[in-house]
Amino acid sequence: MKKRKCEIDVVTYTTMVHGFGVAGEVKRSKRVFDAMVKEGLIPSVATYNALIQVLCKKDSVHNALLVFEEMVGKGCVPNLTTYNVVIRGLCHSGEMEKALEFMKRMEEEHGCRPSVQTYNVVIRYYCDEGELEKGLELFEKMGNGTCLPSLDTYNILISAMFVRKKSEDLVVAGKLLMEMVGRGFLPRKFTFNRVLNGLVLMGNREFASEILRMQSRCGRVLRHMKL
Repeated sequence: MKKRKCEIDVVTYTTMVHGFGVAGEVKRSKRVFDAMVKEGLIPSVATYNALIQVLCKKDSVHNALLVFEEMVGKGCVPNLTTYNVVIRGLCHSGEMEKALEFMKRMEEEHGCRPSVQTYNVVIRYYCDEGELEKGLELFEKMGNGTCLPSLDTYNILISAMFVRKKSEDLVVAGKLLMEMVGRGFLPRKFTFNRVLNGLVLMGNREFASEILRMQSRCGRVLRHMKL
């Protein structure tokens, strides 16, 4: 493009940063970013987001955080996408406490409220690490605030309640199932039957019967189950 005297703008550079990153060419992606700055162009939020995502996925979250701090230092305000990318990267690296710090920081420093996707990522990683209580604690905070749980949030938590094979966890799964229906979500038949089977196997037939009645009211096709 330069040979033809075509001007390379911020959008073009951003596309190249992202494209090289997707191809796994982290160094070339960073070189394009540096060349852009050298040309006197100011990276946009989208440009920073593209590079941060590349570093989180293909390099290291530490380097991504360096770019994040550079971004903030130069007066470029991070948006929800920026924070979600960083938080996901931190969770993937096992830095859960730092991820929570960023959830707090995004609201206090930049007035950017965590979205349902933000919460779902952190809850999922807590559950994957076996930290169910912390996942539930974050879920409670979510329900008490301005960001209500989604269908995915409930599915993540309900699935996690089967990992430890504890009767109390399955009771929580049943309560989550009833709550999600109460909030207008229609669970899959598989979810209903999984919770029902779990409760029956753990000897909690009374609660299973209650969920079976609720399933009938929801209009889901029942499979024959002897309680």
